[in-house]
Amino acid sequence: MEIQEIVEEIKDEMIRIRRHIHAHPELSHEEYETTQFVKEQLKDTSIEWQELGLETGAVGLMHGKAGEGPVLMLRADLDALPIDEESGVEFKSEKPNVMHACGHDVHTTVLIGAAKVLERTRDEWKGTIKFVFQPSEERAGGATELIEAGVLENPKPDHAVCLHTWPSTEAGKIGIRPGPMTSANDTFHVTVKGTGGHGAHPEKSVDPIPVAGDVVDMFQRIISRNLSPFEPAVITAGQIDGGTANNVIATKVNISGTVRTLNQTTRDYIKKRMAEIAHHVAAASNAEAEVDFKGAGCPPVINDPHLTGLLEQSLKDRIGEENIDYLKVPSTGSEDFAYYLEHIPGMLFRLGTRDDEDSRTHLPLHNPGIVFDERAIPTGITAMSGFAIDYLNGVH
Repeated sequence: MEIQEIVEEIKDEMIRIRRHIHAHPELSHEEYETTQFVKEQLKDTSIEWQELGLETGAVGLMHGKAGEGPVLMLRADLDALPIDEESGVEFKSEKPNVMHACGHDVHTTVLIGAAKVLERTRDEWKGTIKFVFQPSEERAGGATELIEAGVLENPKPDHAVCLHTWPSTEAGKIGIRPGPMTSANDTFHVTVKGTGGHGAHPEKSVDPIPVAGDVVDMFQRIISRNLSPFEPAVITAGQIDGGTANNVIATKVNISGTVRTLNQTTRDYIKKRMAEIAHHVAAASNAEAEVDFKGAGCPPVINDPHLTGLLEQSLKDRIGEENIDYLKVPSTGSEDFAYYLEHIPGMLFRLGTRDDEDSRTHLPLHNPGIVFDERAIPTGITAMSGFAIDYLNGVH
């Protein structure tokens, strides 16, 4: 059977699966029921589940019957967000303050559907597919934990592919882009130290609060004056905390935020400039400041151009060029799929979920009211399974 025929045949089942996952979301590292549900839906396939020693998530192998070939890793994420759902859909989350507001329920459903399609077409493709249902993308750690557990070994994938819902693209369309697709995500903490004192006598102490304001302001000069206008980057100070009373000059102020960049050179430069600025701005007011970046941070997703070209041709053959959204710019959001791409080449593509007649589908990811148009599900299954077969058979 043609892929599209199989997808049409299983479409209603896939929507029921998605709605079940949506109604029963689980937070990062708590995806116990979701993991078991995924395995239950795929119990009649030839997938060989691998034991990696993790409590949640699932990794399995499926082998084609057309001969030896490459190993392709297909990945979906399982976890939800700590958000109280306000979408109004009839299958809304049954758990207070837990919601699939980033579309991971859709991602998981698409990969389940792709596995069903690929099972029924095993006679037609070569090689091996490694299905990765990853825990904890939202809190980070899921990808790195799987890598440490050996997901990129036995066998080692030649390439890795995933998709992500995208409210900016119409449902029924796929968004593609070679090169940078999402940004690096680095978390910073700044401690500005003064001496404290009475609010009525500021001349007798060093006040860290105005210094902290100057530091935040000067950080923005990195973007506007130190970087080329053609080099995208974001510095956001999301939290400032200092002081204990309205008539007391604080002894210190804590600032934390995020930096988003699309290449390692800019990433390293911004970190260096932030440390320099904080130190010198504080020194100008007789204060002290230290900048600390928490961990290594998530790297950017850089799509392999060759894979993107293969996907483009596969999409033209199966859903038509009119349903390809050629994305002009990357996203400054981040995605821990990037950790896999530090070891093997790969690609992330966008799954359109927008319905022009439903304003809820226009809302941004992580919004409590967002709705994902379910027309995206068969499109995603067709795109994922079709690309996999073409890639494994070396069609293009």
